Amino acid sequence: MLIGEVSKKYNIGIETLRYYDKIGLLTVERRYNNRYYTEEDIKKLQSIMVMKEMMFSLEDIKKILEIDERIDKGLENEVIDKEDIEILLNEVRLKHIEILEKEKELEMVKNQLERLINKILHLKGDGNG
Repeated sequence: MLIGEVSKKYNIGIETLRYYDKIGLLTVERRYNNRYYTEEDIKKLQSIMVMKEMMFSLEDIKKILEIDERIDKGLENEVIDKEDIEILLNEVRLKHIEILEKEKELEMVKNQLERLINKILHLKGDGNG
């Protein structure tokens, strides 16, 4: 699949895809000076998109994908680097904690907005008071 097709199908800007290639996050094969995305590249792109939704930075995503790749190679060769597994586990745990903290903050904002809505409805005369 060519870059324009990937951009349209996954609603990602062409410049974003080029940037991912430039920083080594998603390096794709080139054919006749065009970027060609394989099925494996698309799977990796989908993983990147999911991790971005989970608020991972591009740097964190790159690190996690590199470690994951090393683990996969270790599994193929039947030699797994325990340090890579530990690093990956720590990265995911830290992000999980960060998301839990954001969840608490969002809950506070949600409650504040609900109180404000109720005040406004009360002022409008639509409330129970």
